[in-house]
Amino acid sequence: MSLDQFVILDESPLVRLNRLSLARSFTPQVDIEWTAETTEEEFGSLYDAASLLVGSGRDGELDRAARARFARYQQMNLMLFTALLERHGIGVLAQMYDHDDSQPFTEYLGNFLKEEIYHYTMFTRAIAKLQNEMPGWPPLPAAALDRAMRCLFFAIKLLPSSRLRANLAFTFFGFAEQLTLYIQQMVQRQIPRRDGFVNQIWSYHALDEARHLVFDRMMIERNRMPWWLVWLPRLLSGGCCGLLALLVNRNEIWIARQVGVRVRWWHLPRLLRTTEAPFKRRVFALLGQVLRGRWEAVEAGAAA
Repeated sequence: MSLDQFVILDESPLVRLNRLSLARSFTPQVDIEWTAETTEEEFGSLYDAASLLVGSGRDGELDRAARARFARYQQMNLMLFTALLERHGIGVLAQMYDHDDSQPFTEYLGNFLKEEIYHYTMFTRAIAKLQNEMPGWPPLPAAALDRAMRCLFFAIKLLPSSRLRANLAFTFFGFAEQLTLYIQQMVQRQIPRRDGFVNQIWSYHALDEARHLVFDRMMIERNRMPWWLVWLPRLLSGGCCGLLALLVNRNEIWIARQVGVRVRWWHLPRLLRTTEAPFKRRVFALLGQVLRGRWEAVEAGAAA
């Protein structure tokens, strides 16, 4: 009998999360088919759904090959954001062992850490593979985003309030995890072939992220701030998530220039206002939810 079939109806949320971490996890080096491909036509199909340039009028001269190139770089950019957040967030996660020494909690925190390490490995390997498939094209810039993540999580570790640390850390994790579920849904809608390389990366990642979102909310609820300070983590986390989103979109300006679009950094505010890409609009709505302290529910069955 599989672990999925052995369901205890009255098990606690942490016991359930631990069981699902065993039943529905993966090893990227083994389970992903690293020789799989995503075709240029498939990359091109992602452009209208996610590009910052959609609706701006600046991409009128881009041909199909340039749009596919933009979408390939954009996928690398989203993978980079997720990988760096998980890489630098690991140190803050390790501090959470002091919150609860019960066996279910420490076991799940260990599962969470293990899965984040696997995700970092998966995304860095995926970025290298996609880059190697573009001989002669420059690598995506990573320094600004890496510095921002490093400084952000270093600052969180120095906060004297354990409640505030937990609120900020799990809000950042929750933002990134919800974002990657959006990416997975977008990729599946645009590219029905589920065995494609990009499809595999985001689908395997979503297996763990739906569970992580449940744990994030549990930790935020456990560490609820006093009513007169409830605005503080929302303001700080919303502002920092907005800054990280700006850096990710700043990289898209760089991508646009690589494929021949004449844009500069100072065009970014207007592009953010005018983009018609459904994925972008969904991410902006998510930022608003972070500021209000509200999280939409994980889709039915995602964490079951």
